Amino acid sequence: MIRACLLMIAGGYAAQLSRLPLSSDLCKLLLVASILAVAGRRSRYPAFLCLGFALFMQSGQEIVDGRLEVRLANDSMLTQVRIVDFPKTTGSAVVMLVAPLDDHRIPARTRVSWYEPPLEPAIGDVWQFELRLRRPRGLSNPGVFDVEAWLFRQKIQATGYVVNGKRNRRLQTDSESAIDSYRREFLARADRAAGSADAAAVLAAVGVGARHRISRTQWHDYAVTGTSHLMAISGLHIGLAATVAFVFARTLLGLLRITRSAQVLAIVVGVVVAAAYAGVSGLGVPAQRASLMLLVAACAIARRRNIDPFAAIAVAALGIFILDPVSTMTPGFNLSFAAVVVLLWLARIRKNVVATGRFLRRAGKTVQQLFTMQVFLLFGLMPLTVILFHRIAFLALPVNLVAVPLFSIVTVPFTLAGLAVGGSDGMFGQGALRVAATSVEWLLALIERAARLPFADTTVAEIQGFGWLVVFMPSLLILLPRRWPGRRLALLGVVALLLQSPAPPGKGCVDVHVLDVGQGLATVLQTERSTVMFDTGASYRDGGAVAEHVIVPFLKSKRITRIDRLVVSHADIDHSGGVRAIREYAQIGMLIVGESLRETNLAASTCAAGQGWQADGVSFRMLHPDPVATREGNDSSCVLLLETGPHALLLTGDIEAAAEREIIARAGLSAVDVVVVPHHGSLTSSTEAFVDAVSPQLAIVSAGFGNRWGFPKEQVLLRWQAVGAEVLGTATAGAVSLRLCRAGGLQALRSDRYERRRFWRESTD
Repeated sequence: MIRACLLMIAGGYAAQLSRLPLSSDLCKLLLVASILAVAGRRSRYPAFLCLGFALFMQSGQEIVDGRLEVRLANDSMLTQVRIVDFPKTTGSAVVMLVAPLDDHRIPARTRVSWYEPPLEPAIGDVWQFELRLRRPRGLSNPGVFDVEAWLFRQKIQATGYVVNGKRNRRLQTDSESAIDSYRREFLARADRAAGSADAAAVLAAVGVGARHRISRTQWHDYAVTGTSHLMAISGLHIGLAATVAFVFARTLLGLLRITRSAQVLAIVVGVVVAAAYAGVSGLGVPAQRASLMLLVAACAIARRRNIDPFAAIAVAALGIFILDPVSTMTPGFNLSFAAVVVLLWLARIRKNVVATGRFLRRAGKTVQQLFTMQVFLLFGLMPLTVILFHRIAFLALPVNLVAVPLFSIVTVPFTLAGLAVGGSDGMFGQGALRVAATSVEWLLALIERAARLPFADTTVAEIQGFGWLVVFMPSLLILLPRRWPGRRLALLGVVALLLQSPAPPGKGCVDVHVLDVGQGLATVLQTERSTVMFDTGASYRDGGAVAEHVIVPFLKSKRITRIDRLVVSHADIDHSGGVRAIREYAQIGMLIVGESLRETNLAASTCAAGQGWQADGVSFRMLHPDPVATREGNDSSCVLLLETGPHALLLTGDIEAAAEREIIARAGLSAVDVVVVPHHGSLTSSTEAFVDAVSPQLAIVSAGFGNRWGFPKEQVLLRWQAVGAEVLGTATAGAVSLRLCRAGGLQALRSDRYERRRFWRESTD
């Protein structure tokens, strides 16, 4: 049975790698054929694998087929929707998950942002909105969180925003379900009980699975300290609820002198209460896993049969996979089941270790067992955390030694006690929540201090080639027998992960990464021993910047902590918006700007034609602006030429026709191998004379997908193609990476969106 379960789930994982879509009819045909093969008892194991593959493909294709029609993208649509989840406030915007009431144009799960709303929307509200939507799509960069995969996992079929205006109005309030009403009432009680917004956010997550109030800073702290699992309603919560319900029911039945089938009835009560709590919590994957395992165990106990716990978890995993195949892509599914498997393995190999004897001896044994459990979880889950999050949370070991007992003994029981008396502001209900909130305050203080330690955020560099073998070495520490020779050498895998770094280009070569930052520009240039950055992407209206989510994670994945020269071509916000975020992360040797930035506290030199420097056999030379003439705006942009032997790369910022003419006249510009197209492909740039003079092999356009200016313009693309250039745009290709060498010229060209293509990802066209 275990083998069959694992094979079906493995088929689902295989389907995640599929690059070619299958029609719904073909998916159904494959599904039926696989079921018949399983029933026919011939080649059953391959049939189980195919069945899992077909289940995932069918579920995934339904999500893709339900996406917003291409023809409706960016159209303004007046429609009526219901808010189906708690809105999340992010800066000046409120992000909502909505479902249409009766409008076939709007997908069933649509995620919209409303900037500076005049009224506060709430779960269950019915609104008339003027929406502007697009198909779900995210920026595509190596070493960076995959937003598009996240949207698919969440089954989001359209994203967009509310167009501010008088046509937006609330049509109905307080129309949510009884469960949502109960959850919202609990949030209000948690706010009154907690002494801070952060503590109230944790109570909301622990009590009813509402995690929308947890801030980005909090999530970062939980990630680096390995305590994110505490924010998910899982086996601890479900098991405690079931146990309390079982004991209460068993005691009550005893008092009523009902002895016949009393244990079975008490088990049923425990399972029902646990299922109800899982429903109130929003039915996350860990809650589903715990509920299904509880159901399997309850059935075995009721029928007085022993069950292999590994079989129970395999059945639970298969049950979740059948109900929601796409859930296998979520970190919650993978980490939740992996953690249980690690703990079951620990219980099996250490089953003779029991805390007995005097109190101090028992306490010491308990601490030792807790420490062993955390060691096993750290090393057992390390491959998954590296693959999913590109980090190792070493602080998880000491922090969880305190956090897990505190959470298990105080926070969760008292939160559940407060939840059980919902609708009451009496002494017991609020008193229980205040005790839970106090324990959360202590825990948050510990986590915050730990997260600020200098070694807290341990990021793992981009993994390539045989490096993937190293990822799984730490797990050997817990899988191999204790007396296995050289077992502890598996620790070298941890050291190797920490020291691993992408190989730099050799002397006379430069690695070029034109990142996908939406509407803007950010380019990272690496020689053998130095790093230059040209532009920093845009900033947001709420004060954040794309650099926080794209550039800084990319630099971490390359182990770049120093930027020798940061060139900001000019002051436009889509080029200079990430300066602050980059300066907070990396050491900057020299800041070079085309015009003064809004941040007056930054010491910078102004770029001018004739400036230049050498680095590892690569020449960097400024071609613009003229050191004498005064320029403002786009034509003040720094223009940087990289040369390595006979090969060259040209970075142009936002220069327009006048600046292009000046460069041709002054610099005697000759053909280059690669050019980053001026001004995102605007008609005001890329004049025929400039294009003819440059005549590159490759022209890269950095522009946002579906941007309101329509960049790059079709006429501009045709001009570059007319001189024989291959044109790649970050909007469709994602980040573009290449290597330019003195010997060999342009090589190792890579499009991130093409490399990551999957059947559920939006096309590269």
